[in-house]
Amino acid sequence: MNEQRLEQAADWVDRINDLNDHDREELSLWLKCTENKNAFEKIANVFGDPAVKQALHIYTKQYSLPTPIITPNAKRSRTFPMLALAASFSAIAFAVYWLAISQQTFTPTPIAKTAVKSSLPQLLEAHLGKRVSQLLDDGSYLHLNADSELTAHLLPHSRQIELKKGQVFFDVAKDKTRPFIINSGQASIKVLGTSFDVERNKDEVVVTVYEGKVEVSALDKVILTPSQQAVIKNGHITVDYSQQLAQLPAWRMGWIDAEKEPLTSVIKQLQRYSPMVIKVDNTLNNTLISGRFNLETPQQSLMLIASTYNWKVDKKNNVLHLTLP
Repeated sequence: MNEQRLEQAADWVDRINDLNDHDREELSLWLKCTENKNAFEKIANVFGDPAVKQALHIYTKQYSLPTPIITPNAKRSRTFPMLALAASFSAIAFAVYWLAISQQTFTPTPIAKTAVKSSLPQLLEAHLGKRVSQLLDDGSYLHLNADSELTAHLLPHSRQIELKKGQVFFDVAKDKTRPFIINSGQASIKVLGTSFDVERNKDEVVVTVYEGKVEVSALDKVILTPSQQAVIKNGHITVDYSQQLAQLPAWRMGWIDAEKEPLTSVIKQLQRYSPMVIKVDNTLNNTLISGRFNLETPQQSLMLIASTYNWKVDKKNNVLHLTLP
């Protein structure tokens, strides 16, 4: 079991009381992987919260998995009395570190071994307004933002992804013998095991790294490390070293967190969830927007933006038009 998997488990434990329906489905899918379930059990044992144990039993039962055994942790109750589920980041980091250093080797999961036999490409789609999560046979976990599409082809010596459109967050299972390669049109992205986000738009590709290292190749080549973001446009790579990232991208929780972000970028994210076409006056395109907006209610979020900046929204047929008053 590796540190990356333990960190994912710690994140689930930290958020267990705040999961929405989509998150609960996502957790159930994540627990289908034996290594993930084992990591969750270990983190649950460290923090010893009965609600975490109950949650694991619920999701285990849902997928008819073997019932886990979680033992009381007497030391933990004395050292961390009455720890809330929303555990501090430092406590979670300590738990992950303590569990990771106690294991010196990483054994691939049985799922990963069967992946070598896979020869047919797999099409994954997330339709307008719907996020989709998928566990691949190699143990990698893919989270597709709305209006996204890719094909996954697991081969004996490589794992090939073709991102046709949209945005995907990748939790890649480590396998040194089979690099994980993403073709995003403007760039090729190569990893062995890490967590990162890739967004393919009409004229550019954006790669954001949350964990590990990612090699991005276009006309030139760069190595990205955590909190770095690369924008690839016309074959040229520009790296932003100033990103301040949360544990997960905001869209994974159904939000846009904008901090002086161009209006066009915010509208592009809302459009993935809006059944109506959103149009913006050209005079507003370069306006910098700040705020937190709900992706699940794109029309209300657009109205909130308009109200904040004293604009108006005209609704006609299947179009929402954002204009000056």
